[in-house]
Amino acid sequence: MNLRKGADAGPRDLRLASDSVETYSPLLGRDLEDLPLADVGDCELPDGAPPREQLDAAREQIAAWWHPGLLPYMLGGDHTATVPVIETLAPAFPDLCVLQLDAHPDLREQFLGERYNYASAMARVMDVVPPERVYQVGIRTGAREEYERRRPRFFPGFAGRPVDAVRSLLPELAGRPLYVTIDIDVLDPSQAPGTGSPEPCGIDVRELVEIVHLLARCRVIGGDLVEVAHAWDPSGRTGIAAAWVIRESMLAWWGALR
Repeated sequence: MNLRKGADAGPRDLRLASDSVETYSPLLGRDLEDLPLADVGDCELPDGAPPREQLDAAREQIAAWWHPGLLPYMLGGDHTATVPVIETLAPAFPDLCVLQLDAHPDLREQFLGERYNYASAMARVMDVVPPERVYQVGIRTGAREEYERRRPRFFPGFAGRPVDAVRSLLPELAGRPLYVTIDIDVLDPSQAPGTGSPEPCGIDVRELVEIVHLLARCRVIGGDLVEVAHAWDPSGRTGIAAAWVIRESMLAWWGALR
């Protein structure tokens, strides 16, 4: 439903981009090669099926291999891909919190007549996780209805630096299971043009890396990065920036668990 399509190729774009990024983080002194990682591949979705049916298929495939103790990092796809992951994890974590780093609230109740789409992704997450446990940081655009919706943990990018907002949340999030979903459009289009809905005035890669490093103080039980679409970035720099963020996330959150 997005006029700028291509996010369906995001997982492939990110895998290819990761070939250009070292596994070692000099910022953290840790290496992905030291972690017990596995790529379980892509979810196979029924062609031409309605969105809810596709999400059900994804949820079933995730549930077939995931169990508490495994730390999933999902590569999207548009932001709707977060929904079946949360639906799978939430029953195992009754007090689960979700941190969304994004340019958009994704809180429309429906978009173009459909309840399950990228513009409604976090509304559907809030069907599973109560709104008071969903923290939205970096938002800088959206429809009027999204700003009128009850969202008690809302920290828009225009109200202050996202890194400062996350820093202020650390005491509240400490010890609670946390899922982190990163839409690549939280970055400024000058740094990440390869996405379906780029928005000016975003943060830079350095600040996003600082944010994921701060979250090492939290109990992160899973995460994702979505909305990379190299169809809109022939240079491939969006995927390289995203691969950097993924590396720093995994090593900051889980690098001490080896």
